[in-house]
Amino acid sequence: MQVFVHETCRGCTCSVPCYGDRLLNPPGSREKAPFGPVDTEPAPATDVSLHRLSTRAVGATLALSLICVAAGMLTSSSPMARAAASGQLPEQISAGQSHVARLGSAVSAATTHLSELASSISMLERRVASIQSDLDAKRSELLRLRGALVDATTRLVALEAAAARADEVLSRQLISAYETDQFDIVSVVLEATGFNDLLERLSFAQRIENQDVRIVSQARAARRAVAAQATRLGALNARQQTLTTQALNERNSLDRATVTLLRRRIAVSHMRTAAAGQLVDARDQVTAGQQQLSRLEAAQAAAPAAPAGTATDRSAGSSGGGFVFPMPKPDAAPPGTWTLDQGVDIAAPGGTPLLAVGSGTVVLHGIGGFGPSAPVLHLDSGPYVYYGHAGPGNWVAVGTHVNAGQVISEVGYGIVGISSGSDLELGFADSSGSPIGSSTAPHMMSLLHAAYAG
Repeated sequence: MQVFVHETCRGCTCSVPCYGDRLLNPPGSREKAPFGPVDTEPAPATDVSLHRLSTRAVGATLALSLICVAAGMLTSSSPMARAAASGQLPEQISAGQSHVARLGSAVSAATTHLSELASSISMLERRVASIQSDLDAKRSELLRLRGALVDATTRLVALEAAAARADEVLSRQLISAYETDQFDIVSVVLEATGFNDLLERLSFAQRIENQDVRIVSQARAARRAVAAQATRLGALNARQQTLTTQALNERNSLDRATVTLLRRRIAVSHMRTAAAGQLVDARDQVTAGQQQLSRLEAAQAAAPAAPAGTATDRSAGSSGGGFVFPMPKPDAAPPGTWTLDQGVDIAAPGGTPLLAVGSGTVVLHGIGGFGPSAPVLHLDSGPYVYYGHAGPGNWVAVGTHVNAGQVISEVGYGIVGISSGSDLELGFADSSGSPIGSSTAPHMMSLLHAAYAG
């Protein structure tokens, strides 16, 4: 670093700064300086002046060095902010990994519970199937018994009809015997005309008596048999009805238990599905955080090799042109009104041109919550920058490579996406165009302040 301190020696009448000769040609040197002749044997007063000049030059050098150090500290605010952001990322990643582990345990527990419920349901279903088979067998037997009971009832009705006819015949015979002379053995003997006639009359009388007795006995026996059969079938029917009712009650109880287990399985399945979805989201967040941390660490590793004056610009992703303010400065609201969100909100009139903050490629249009025309710029150095609430004007096709400061969009008119008015939200995004989060907003704010002041 060259330091020039202009001071005129006391008592010197030369028209140029005499300290230059002393600095370029120290005492004892015989070479001439381009500033004019110099005495080879300086006076003591000149030595005093040189001492004062050297002291002042050293003081000026120290002052300028302090200024350079302060400037370096100011220009390194972005890496410091980035370091702070990267320092928070490991904690967020660790917390995310813990959350992933908890969700994984919840999913595993739900899966185990589902397996236990499935085993219980299978066992109950086997018991229900066994009871149903027994019930079906009992129902078949009951149907056979009911058929036999119907047959026996039909037979009973027929026998009762036959008995009724026999009773009617017996009744007529009794009436006939009452109205005519009483039939007895004496009358048969006296009325017989011969021995053969007597035998025929006695045989006929005996057949009539035997027939009457047989008819009555058969009718009574049939009635007793039908009554006994009906009683036995009725008892069996009652017993089968009881067994069937018991089997039905047991089956219904098992059905209710099965329904309860199925409902529990559905609830646990829904819980496992929800936990699995949260697990996927948490893993995605951890992966995004790790990628962001890798990018920030790579940027930090590359930052010391860059000149101090361009460290902030290179950390922003520009390629040689520095970080460019994203719109014409006169159209932007004052820095005091800028606010932090997922990125930095800057109010500006609708239709204000939006500029590329660095050289890169437009990779996406449309971000959820920021409007369908919001572009995402992939800077050549790696980071992705999104322009939230942008309008359709100055549209640049996806895949177009742009230079720093080139117009790529415009501020949307009115409310575009979720906003309160015409403004731009500028922030860092991941490769899908989704904002990384508010942790990177202070870094973007420092870049914007530096670009606005430049």
